[in-house]
Amino acid sequence: MPTVDMPALHERIVASICATIRPMLERRASEELYAVALTTDSDVITVNLLAHTEEALDALVKADDAYADGYRWWPDEWAVADDQTTPEHGVESMVQISRDMFDTHLSLGDDDEAHDEWCVRARATLEAALGDHRVRASIAGVNSTWHPVLFVTDTDGNAHLTVRSIDLLNDGHPNPDLVASARDFFDETDEG
Repeated sequence: MPTVDMPALHERIVASICATIRPMLERRASEELYAVALTTDSDVITVNLLAHTEEALDALVKADDAYADGYRWWPDEWAVADDQTTPEHGVESMVQISRDMFDTHLSLGDDDEAHDEWCVRARATLEAALGDHRVRASIAGVNSTWHPVLFVTDTDGNAHLTVRSIDLLNDGHPNPDLVASARDFFDETDEG
């Protein structure tokens, strides 16, 4: 497997999240932010930063409340995304990081063992980056009352990994019912 500097990748992702979160969320600073997620795919070659507020959820649910839980927890439905803004201070975007992750994945070729190792290490890096104290400080810098549920989800549908990240990133969360709601949604998704 090509040598991948995972600590450097972690720092790049943290820097990108911190430089993106303020421009993503500052116009929604008076709203109630309840979730922030990184989405990736089963090969961990793309990454996107998304967030959702109760007010944005209300607007979606009014349109179709039959899917309220999906609108609440599935990031593809969320109103706030990193692709709607540019990171501050010329920091690289998630698109740039994803290109490098894709190139790394391509360099693995057909080596299944290297692929599996990449997936485990890269996903752990995404989780560690999202849970980094600097990311939490950046979120609080927009609104100090926010305590969103944080998680990394697999857009290809591996809900088990999402549930694990919810547990990992929200230990001691001030609103355990909100965390349980996220966990329950993805548990049901995994069973369905």
